[in-house]
Amino acid sequence: MNQTRLLLLALVTSLAVNLFFVGGIFYRFSRADEFIGRPLPPNVNWMVRDLSEERRAEMLPLLEQSADEIRPIRREMFESQRHVNELMMSADFDREALEQAFSDLRDANLRYQRMSHRHSVEMLNHLSPEEREKAVAFIHRRGPMDGRDRRMGDDGRPDFGPRSGQPPLPPPDFPL
Repeated sequence: MNQTRLLLLALVTSLAVNLFFVGGIFYRFSRADEFIGRPLPPNVNWMVRDLSEERRAEMLPLLEQSADEIRPIRREMFESQRHVNELMMSADFDREALEQAFSDLRDANLRYQRMSHRHSVEMLNHLSPEEREKAVAFIHRRGPMDGRDRRMGDDGRPDFGPRSGQPPLPPPDFPL
């Protein structure tokens, strides 16, 4: 094959790949309404994130109750996942044990989802229509109303601290 034919083949291939990706992007945007559904965050705190300080304080007992109820199930789910991972990595592969571990993980996950959904309904029941609208808007944009990246602190640096309102932990020893 001479150099001209090789160059022509490369150009045609490049054009085909580019048209494929442009077509995919066009398809995605033309059917955006089908792709809007985002999964809910793992706890109900997102529902009050954009509310005033006073309103969040009013909702705090409900948030704490939710956290207390869901913590053991969440821990069980993570322990089940850890067990599955251990069985998958085991030198003595045991198919039946792994199938049972996956079943246990599914059961824990379903219990977690049921409780999470129940807590979501309970929390939404305590919100006004305007507050529910803010909660749904959060799901679509996935961040605080002020536009900050949720992983960033008020100073614009990464926030490695807990979400409980305590001061952030010092950053790890790597350059930002």
